[in-house]
Amino acid sequence: MSSATEPFQIMQLHADSPEVIEQLGSKRKFWFRVQGDVQPWLFKYTRENTGEDWSEKIAAELAILLRISAARVELAAFMGKRGCASRSFVETTKGFELIHGSEILVGRVHRYEKSKQWGQSDHCLENIIAAVEQVFPPRLRTRQLRTLASFIVFDGLICNTDRHHDNWGLLRILDQKGKTRHSVASTFDHASSLGRELLEDRCKMILASPGGIDRYVGKGHGGIYFDKNDRRGENPLSLAIKAAEKYPDYFVHIFRQIALLNEDEMCAIVYRVPSEWMSESAKEFCCRMLATTLRKLKEVQL
Repeated sequence: MSSATEPFQIMQLHADSPEVIEQLGSKRKFWFRVQGDVQPWLFKYTRENTGEDWSEKIAAELAILLRISAARVELAAFMGKRGCASRSFVETTKGFELIHGSEILVGRVHRYEKSKQWGQSDHCLENIIAAVEQVFPPRLRTRQLRTLASFIVFDGLICNTDRHHDNWGLLRILDQKGKTRHSVASTFDHASSLGRELLEDRCKMILASPGGIDRYVGKGHGGIYFDKNDRRGENPLSLAIKAAEKYPDYFVHIFRQIALLNEDEMCAIVYRVPSEWMSESAKEFCCRMLATTLRKLKEVQL
């Protein structure tokens, strides 16, 4: 068993690892199997000049700290190419099926455009909550929406700008008696976070600039709109704060978890990424960014 301080291990895939090429999304990826594991894994290639692999891994480990249900992720390499491997949480052998947010909304929001992934202002907080409320009976709604709320706050913490309507969903479960039930699926796909897009020079420039980190965390726009009349998706950190103020019952639990989080724990995770995969500047930026977003989230009073 690895310690909490040694570098993360790299999963080495073999030439015959790929089983199924995945077509969903814009990134190259394929499904493969790990010996002794009934669940398939998805390998995603890291695009050039990005840290999409380490951002996915760090995010997955931060989710564990916050007790958020998230896909398991490992750093991985295939034929000399860097990437990450994500273990599927959809247990199809047990009757599980993933229903993406776009499918949930299209049947419950008037004229919702399922094919319009970006610039989709109907993918707003009010519509998401209303649609999910329609799926669950009253006694289960609060618990399920608290899970979704934890994802929104998590996005604010890591500055995840990729929470479009196919990057969240529900699990539909058909039991042995033929009855169907639902639950919010684990959070997944966090590559667009933690400054993973910054080239070395840009990273150093932001670090050296007074207020640079604060400007960075407030600049990006995500895939969820706060209001359907807004021109752009809301900034992830701003969305977490505004949503908590508007729907405190759904957000109070995750903010209690945020209150227990500290910078040292988060930074320890960042520094477990091997140095050949993540530069010192990227690690410093990531730690300072997380410290900034954590501070701003802790200022929220519910």
